[in-house]
Amino acid sequence: MHSEFIILGAGISGISTSYFLEKSGFSSIIFDISNPLSGSGSTMKSAGIISHFFPFKEEIKAVSSSLKFYDEIINDSSENISYNNSGLLAFCNNSDKETLSRFLDAMKSSNADYSLFDSKELSDIYPMLSMPSDEIAVVSKNSGYYDINHLFPIIIEQLKSKNINFFNNIEIKTIERQNYFTFHTNHGIFTSDKVIITGGAWSNKIANMFNCTINFDTYSTQAAILSIPQASDNNLSSLPILYKMSNGVYGRPVSSSSFLFGDGSKKYFGDPDNFKFENDKNFLEYILQQANTFFPHQKIVSVQKNWSGLYTSSKDSRPLIGKLDDDIFFLGCFNGLGIMLAPGCSKLLVDSITKNIINDDFSSFNIQRFNNNNI
Repeated sequence: MHSEFIILGAGISGISTSYFLEKSGFSSIIFDISNPLSGSGSTMKSAGIISHFFPFKEEIKAVSSSLKFYDEIINDSSENISYNNSGLLAFCNNSDKETLSRFLDAMKSSNADYSLFDSKELSDIYPMLSMPSDEIAVVSKNSGYYDINHLFPIIIEQLKSKNINFFNNIEIKTIERQNYFTFHTNHGIFTSDKVIITGGAWSNKIANMFNCTINFDTYSTQAAILSIPQASDNNLSSLPILYKMSNGVYGRPVSSSSFLFGDGSKKYFGDPDNFKFENDKNFLEYILQQANTFFPHQKIVSVQKNWSGLYTSSKDSRPLIGKLDDDIFFLGCFNGLGIMLAPGCSKLLVDSITKNIINDDFSSFNIQRFNNNNI
């Protein structure tokens, strides 16, 4: 089977790339080492958060582009799913004025709707929440979240309806490279003119098959859904997304009686194939403590569900897109924010490959910014 593109990785990066290739008139085949709906990838472990709270206007524009992608997919589908435009509350220390100003300047230049609350204003609006007097809350009004367990299967079904071929549980035995790429796999032989690597934490293992290396760090992220007592009085489901700049802890409502909290700051140095998708006891104790700082009038002790995953980050903590080698391209390093950034960045990559459109936003993420010695 021949296709103009073979995409290696069926998470949100890979499938959004395939979507924009199809819109541009190019065929693609998607390979994944597992089933993206139930396997080891990070997309289905995502909290589904979409936030405009970034210190760079290029990322904010990518988020807006991602939202358009989701709108298009949902409008083409008969499924009933909505974007919960809850807003986001980012808690920042007043003394860190330089960092805060970078975020506010980027949001202002991108016309993102935001406002500021001090601790008294916050308690008047959200009496169940607490914030120290030396902090300020930035309210990003355009932010929100999707139910990723509902949304991601819809996206995959929409792509399948466009005759894009998915091959799950793929095992690549050998790759030949002459006038085109030939993949010998457990599903047969496939050929393509170009290859795009979107394998998340597995991307370097894939790149090595082509004698390429991608310079990134891998982190483990952990999350848990916690039961909140007296939820009927607190109206939890009406709360915004919560985010602490000081430690990276985030949370969002799941139901009227539960809240999801997560954190991702621990480097992972092992083989991603050997990663244990389980939380450790220390994390659960830590996240319960953090949840109780957000909700000081409650005593949160119950964990409904918990899990962990992997994400990748570049050395400047910004996405990487662009060319690795002749006819080999990469998309990734979203710092665990692939739901927000990947569709927008995949459109930039597809436009650069198929239309030779290299705008300033693409240049900000171009993998070549670190020079060829680091690729």
